[in-house]
Amino acid sequence: MIKTTYKLAIGLTLSVYAHAALAETTLTFADWQVPAASTTREAAKVFMDKATELSGGEIAFDYFPAEQLGKGGEMLRLLQTGVADVSHVSPAYITDKFPLTTVAELPGMPLDSCALANGIYEMAQPGGALYEAEFEPNGIRLLFAGNLGPYSILTTETPIATLADIEGLNIRTAGGPMEMTATELGANAIRMTGSETLPSLSRGTLDGLLWPVPLVEDWGLEEALNNVTPNLSTGSFVVTYSISDSTWDRLSETEQVALLEAGKYATEHYCGFVNQTWAESLEQLETVHGIQPLDLPASELSKAEERFEQVHEQWVEGLAGRPVSSQVVYDQFREIANR
Repeated sequence: MIKTTYKLAIGLTLSVYAHAALAETTLTFADWQVPAASTTREAAKVFMDKATELSGGEIAFDYFPAEQLGKGGEMLRLLQTGVADVSHVSPAYITDKFPLTTVAELPGMPLDSCALANGIYEMAQPGGALYEAEFEPNGIRLLFAGNLGPYSILTTETPIATLADIEGLNIRTAGGPMEMTATELGANAIRMTGSETLPSLSRGTLDGLLWPVPLVEDWGLEEALNNVTPNLSTGSFVVTYSISDSTWDRLSETEQVALLEAGKYATEHYCGFVNQTWAESLEQLETVHGIQPLDLPASELSKAEERFEQVHEQWVEGLAGRPVSSQVVYDQFREIANR
């Protein structure tokens, strides 16, 4: 909830660290990501610090990570009910509300994190197809767009040398197109949030997961995993920080501009970070934690690409008949992402 305050406080852990600044407006920011996650450090913190800087100290944040205010699938509701002013809304967790925004999560899209982020950011601005289709009807405005980079297949016991090795495995997905991708590859797709993943791997409920390589250590999954398939991207996961329209309308023009510029800045910063750290993280998983990389041969990659095309067609067909055409969204996104 928006409130007046005289202290700028941003909690990146359960404790709060304070900035010496006088703030006229404090925004409650709800995030489901854990404090150790790269999105927390390189996206949320960057966004908040920049907004405070650009507003001359007028904007402050009370930041609640790690599902303190609600789980990943509840972030939109927190905005709509006024519990939070800004939140980390993940389309894959609420595909009934944001099905078209998951276009950036389709497999076989450009591997450049910035290309995917820019596509969502541009199309979710007022006048854009995604804004008109999903953000405006849900009463929110996108400030930041990002993604967690290419998702790889990581397994506990079974190395993936061919696509046949995936068949029948219980594989965690975040939902949305990722679930369609795992199913098309022959796995048993199990949708669950990030916080549920480690216990399921440890109990053997999961044989593996679709997950971004740089976030394996952030979530403490490295001890439960033994294999990774680095040269097959099974899609990505969209990250958005959005503000409720009711909060937005109460802000001054100066504060609105500061939030918009901070969102642009953080969008560019975070996608660059993702692009830079992927290879470094893969090496870390192998050399430090013994997670063995095994590339699929070219013949298997070709088979995967054919199956991914099926996922694309299913996505477009499954979302046909909406006021904003799924084909239009798909075509526009691919055009922007491939510039």
